[in-house]
Order: sequence, then structure tokens, then C-alpha cells
Amino acid sequence: MKKVALFVFILIFSFNLRAQQSIPVGFDLSNYGVKIEPDKRLMTVLATLETARTKTAAGEETAMVKTPLSEQGVKFRELLQSDLQNIPADLRQKISAFIEQYKKRHPKATDAESVSPFISMSCALSPAPNLADPV
Repeated sequence: MKKVALFVFILIFSFNLRAQQSIPVGFDLSNYGVKIEPDKRLMTVLATLETARTKTAAGEETAMVKTPLSEQGVKFRELLQSDLQNIPADLRQKISAFIEQYKKRHPKATDAESVSPFISMSCALSPAPNLADPV
């Protein structure tokens, strides 16, 4: 009986191994009409949230929203911060005031929970018009 159970066990795992080998490793979704690319609406909303600043007790400016990122994300955030140095001060102040009011209304929310409604909003927005000449 033990030999039969061992044989059935090996037979089942050999079928599973064979099924896993039939899946191609470099599966290309573009053959099926699927394109995965960064969403410009989401990037714009998150870049806007990155502009919000507050002053600490020591007088230095820090970001109001501090979400954890990967190493590549930290590099991108630094690049984004260097690009955002040129925005007008009044616009940065308006964005900061909006985020501050939002955080006052949701005091128990973490930074990730504070960002999630804005991510949902960016997905609900329609894409920006192309603004090209009609054909």
C-alpha cells in the first residue's frame, strides 16, 4: 500500500512539474492587446501631493506626505523634488493648506491611507485631451 501511495504521489507532482514547464517565461502581453505603462493622471496627482510642505519646530521644511518607497522610488522622488523647486510659492502654499486641512479632517489616517483617496480620484479622471489638429 505504501508503494502505491508513493507512486501516486510522485505521479501527481510530475504532472504539476510538466504543467509549470509549459508556461513561457517571457510571456508578452502585447500580443493580446494589453499594454502596461505608467498612468500620467496618477503621476500628476502624486507629484502634486509631493509639493505639500510644512515647517517643523526647528524651522526647516519637510514633506507633509511621507509614503515608503523602494530604492528606485526614492531616486525618482529626489528627481521630482529637484524639478518641483521651480513652482510658484503661492501654488505650493495652496496645495500645502489643502493637504493640512485634509489631514485635520482625518487625524487617525496614516500617510498611505491619506494618499489612497487621491489615487482613486486620479483613476476616475478622464485622460487629458490630445490637443492635436484634427485629421
